[in-house]
Amino acid sequence: MIPAGLAADAGTTVLATLDPAAPLDDLEPLVERLRGARVVAIGETAHFVREYALLRHRLLRLLVERCGFTAFGMESGFSEGLAVDAWTRGGPGDLADLGRDGITYRMGRCPEVRAQLAWMRAAGLPFAGLDVPGSNASPLPALRGVRRYLEVADPQALPLVDRLVAQVGRYADEHAPPAQRRYAGLSRADRDAMTAGLADLAVHLDALDDGSEAHDVARHELRLGCLLDLGMRGLMAMLTEGGPPTGVTARDRGMAETVFRMLERGGPGARVVVGAANSHIQRTPMPLPGVGEQSVLGSHLAARLGGAYVAIAVTAAAGTTTSRRADPDAPGGVAVVDVELGAPVAGSIEAVVPGGHLVDLRGARGPGPERIRVLDAYQPVPVLQAFDMVAVLDRISPVDRTEWAP
Repeated sequence: MIPAGLAADAGTTVLATLDPAAPLDDLEPLVERLRGARVVAIGETAHFVREYALLRHRLLRLLVERCGFTAFGMESGFSEGLAVDAWTRGGPGDLADLGRDGITYRMGRCPEVRAQLAWMRAAGLPFAGLDVPGSNASPLPALRGVRRYLEVADPQALPLVDRLVAQVGRYADEHAPPAQRRYAGLSRADRDAMTAGLADLAVHLDALDDGSEAHDVARHELRLGCLLDLGMRGLMAMLTEGGPPTGVTARDRGMAETVFRMLERGGPGARVVVGAANSHIQRTPMPLPGVGEQSVLGSHLAARLGGAYVAIAVTAAAGTTTSRRADPDAPGGVAVVDVELGAPVAGSIEAVVPGGHLVDLRGARGPGPERIRVLDAYQPVPVLQAFDMVAVLDRISPVDRTEWAP
């Protein structure tokens, strides 16, 4: 039974199945509730969880087939995702290769994610990686994209890119922890030179603006590379120099700008589905210990779109989640591990909403649960203000990670 405060507007949906191919009858009440939304974000408490990916796929089907949504954007690198977008629109490519190379943070190696991409290709649905390049650890994919554009648009500018490629190559990595350690080991002069080089390249690209799609893509790639640089600088300033936390959540700003770009480039009827972690999609800023409140993807979207942005948190009552643990032998020094979830704690949304239900929270704004699961712990957040809906699954389990070996 859903408590009366959360069921004030009778916005409860029982999830009959997580099978993406099953009939959508149980989700039909959501069609009216999502009317008027231009962006619907579907969250998760952890990446690499099978049931979260299945529910996201099923909700995407509903939003495309019954609500007229026109594109899907994912917490993954924009530059890398350009090849995935070409493939889902009917272009050439191999799904396994695209999952490995076109989706960052290794999420494309999950069978459930690849199954969603295959469905998107059958539907002709555009894809966008929303995020900064290189798993938030390397601007090289963006710079390579800019270089391909300049090879045609202005070959004389190639030395600007090549110099930057050599500079950032001193710290770039597939994983953020080693990249951050190497970046911290650079001199201030070296870090400043990279930032200045990115700014010079941005000015040069602006001067080449001819209104073409190719220019717009290259300029956005560079913008996301600049935001990755800003995030690196902000982290170093905070951790090593005691400076202000400027740029710590720069990648969230980049993800929001990619969504705005999708809406603008998609025309008046554009409607976007977003897949990202709950902590990214929440409507309210994220409080970071010792830092203060920081804007995230969802708070940027809510500020501009208001009620046309709908954030659906997704969590679980029980099961096994993926989490992270320091491990010097793991890639990047961080291992993905499986952890059994404990019973929901008092004050959490999981202690209020039973498994197998999706609840509309918009009729219950005000005091309420103050935490939601994140990995195998809890994140403090005013749930009823941060999210518009919440889905609590009965049980979750990790995805098959046998393909993760290098």
